[in-house]
Amino acid sequence: MTEPSEGTATSTATAHRSNEGAPIDLVGVGAFALSSVLVLVAWDPASPVVRAVFGLPLLFFAPGYAVISLLYPRSTALDAESGLRVASGNLTDVERVALSFGLSVALLPMMGLVIATAGSFAPQIVVAAVSGFVLVFTVFAAVRRSRVPPHQRYRIEAADRSGAFRRWLFPGNAPLQTAVNLALAGSVLLALLTGGYAFMAPQDGEEYTTLQLLTEDEAGDLVAAGYPDEIEPGEGIPLTVAVENQEGESMEYTLVAQQQRVENGQVVEREEIHRLDYRVNDDSTVYGDRTFEPTAEDGEVRIAFLLYEDGEVPETPTTENAYRYAHLWVDVDQADD
Repeated sequence: MTEPSEGTATSTATAHRSNEGAPIDLVGVGAFALSSVLVLVAWDPASPVVRAVFGLPLLFFAPGYAVISLLYPRSTALDAESGLRVASGNLTDVERVALSFGLSVALLPMMGLVIATAGSFAPQIVVAAVSGFVLVFTVFAAVRRSRVPPHQRYRIEAADRSGAFRRWLFPGNAPLQTAVNLALAGSVLLALLTGGYAFMAPQDGEEYTTLQLLTEDEAGDLVAAGYPDEIEPGEGIPLTVAVENQEGESMEYTLVAQQQRVENGQVVEREEIHRLDYRVNDDSTVYGDRTFEPTAEDGEVRIAFLLYEDGEVPETPTTENAYRYAHLWVDVDQADD
């Protein structure tokens, strides 16, 4: 039997030692997931470049890579000249990367359904959930890889396998295959650019203000119904005015209650009967109980409630220049003797 040369023995021992080390790729993926939480959730930067650097790989590569690493813990031997697989049953580096992208895209809708049913679909929650998924599968993958014989464990050999990637992307004398490979690479890049847009710009929630006129029903609950449609002269209309602020910051509002007479759809007479100022914190609603008393002696009038921002009320408040408005109709009628 031929004894292995000293150089061969040294090379084999070196390969064994390199395989017995920490799984650098899994450590890197796990560290990246943790960094993404710190940057995109704790810091929440406004820079689209920073959000893209962390958000795109987290969504479109890390989940699939963690799962693929769990399913395929062994390395694949490649022929040095052709770059073709020698041992079957495992993945080449190119296949591993391609499947990581594809599997990530397939996993995201399923994770989205779980997130949507479990709670809010805010970007911070999505980042935390995806990062948690990546970390869990990365740990499982590391445990399974540790149970594989050291010389069979998958490891990254970028220098040795870069040539294999080039041969896969540009196979000799196969222009059609080259075109297909380039199209596949372009599709992956396009998916990254378009699908990750939500992380390339900060996504603020919808900003709005609502104005509601409420009355108290028999059960004592506030409802948007039960308004009086007829009152006597000098009689007031008790209402609860609710102003909800979802503008992303504290707001100051001014409410103008205006009596209007309308003919043929046009306001022919208007009179201010009340004015109120509100300061409402973000994500809050202020309720104000007031009695609004029309000055009209008879006839049908419209009571318009015009809401303005920052106390900026024009000289002639109208429904057209109000930030928000609501109204109700009431008939002022003399009581029968």
